Amino acid sequence: MMVVGTAPAPRPRRPALPNAWVRTCWLVSLVLLPFASPAAAQHALSDITHRDSLANGMRVIVVENHAVPLATVDLVVKTGAMSQDTTDEGVPHLFEHMLFSGYRGIEQQSFQQDIGPLHAAYNGETQEELVSYYLTLPSQNVDHGMDILARLVREPHFEQDNLNKERMVVIDELSRDMSDPRTHLNQAVSRALWGAGWPQKDALGSALPLFAATPQRLDQIFHTYYVPNNSALVVTGDVSTPKVLSWAQSHFGGWKRRADPYAAHPVPRVPPLAKSSAIVVTADVPDVTILVEWQGPSATSQQGDTYAADVLSQLVSDEESEFQKRLVESDLFQSAGLEYNTQAHVGAIEFSGTTTVDHLAAALTVLQTELMLMGNASYFDQDALSIAAKQRRVAQSFDLERGPSLAYEYADWWATSGLDYYMSYGDSLSTRTPADLQQFAQRYIVGHPFVIGVLVRPQDADKVNVMLQEYLQMAENTP
Repeated sequence: MMVVGTAPAPRPRRPALPNAWVRTCWLVSLVLLPFASPAAAQHALSDITHRDSLANGMRVIVVENHAVPLATVDLVVKTGAMSQDTTDEGVPHLFEHMLFSGYRGIEQQSFQQDIGPLHAAYNGETQEELVSYYLTLPSQNVDHGMDILARLVREPHFEQDNLNKERMVVIDELSRDMSDPRTHLNQAVSRALWGAGWPQKDALGSALPLFAATPQRLDQIFHTYYVPNNSALVVTGDVSTPKVLSWAQSHFGGWKRRADPYAAHPVPRVPPLAKSSAIVVTADVPDVTILVEWQGPSATSQQGDTYAADVLSQLVSDEESEFQKRLVESDLFQSAGLEYNTQAHVGAIEFSGTTTVDHLAAALTVLQTELMLMGNASYFDQDALSIAAKQRRVAQSFDLERGPSLAYEYADWWATSGLDYYMSYGDSLSTRTPADLQQFAQRYIVGHPFVIGVLVRPQDADKVNVMLQEYLQMAENTP
């Protein structure tokens, strides 16, 4: 998931389960399993989650955890790359910067001056389907922190001098990201995967639209998308739910409700990928990186498939899986994994792996064979699914203890797939069957168009390009 941020405190992403953690969860599950049934885990999640709405349509989500005297306040808006077109690529990210830069306190203090006495870590981020502003701070300062966040998103100042400064900051960030060869590979593959829909996926953006942005355009974005009925306030940690609701009403209740921004500005439909293609990206790199992407399901219209995608990703990325044994333990790949990016407007299914030029041809052959086998009923084992479900239930139990950092996860899920999706997520994954995974592979991977990109040294480009063309032919001709 492309994430671009503003200030010094990095935001933890939705936690992946590394193999060591998965094995630890499995061992713990032998002890905790009687207490970690799907119903128990789901009931625990519901018990600690309070959902409400203000009269203006703003959602308020509170999760209490009093283990440590800290809390996170996260204000999330359903916007981001999905709200932009080719003339605006990167402008939602610039907008995020401008809110911090243009903040004015009661006595004209800067954001940093206002937030400093609260001893808060803060940041903002722009993704494909959300923009988020958040604070982690001592719990006694939550009321004041919410006041500052309300001022940040409700009273922006878009001044030309600040815009000139912040656009250069964003362009510097863009340059730093693009200095990583892997970013070039990711962008080249994603551009080809999404075609005309690429602007709605490009949270990073490009220089020309950033230079063309004006205060007037930023004001249009604010009045269109920054409305309470398109936003949620998520507060987790050492807080009292009644107090949070009271503070939310005090600081955000006067925010005027407006029209649903996506009624007048619907997100364009993602164009389907017509045919497979291959891309070679060159850089001075020690290994060969392979990236294969397919267009996957939507979390709003194809929920069952998104659950199957996540279960499949967990199974094949487990180092004890047959997939890993055939690809990695064979020494054809140094690493290999499959991921799905949960999105309302179609997420990508992504295989990534590293190998060498000498092993590349054989690695591609084994990869294609493995992908085709996923379409067979015998590929997926019910015992493996049962073990994976136990691992997830125990991992979810640990997740519930994360306190303040739960805000990030709740905000992400609310914006991209809805909180009901998140609340039933563990149960929904646990009900997937081998037939579900087989159908998923047949529906999105086996025989479907894809984009494959390879990052290699310049001197290997011609040889690798020949291998990729042969791979495309092999994939096309495989029954």
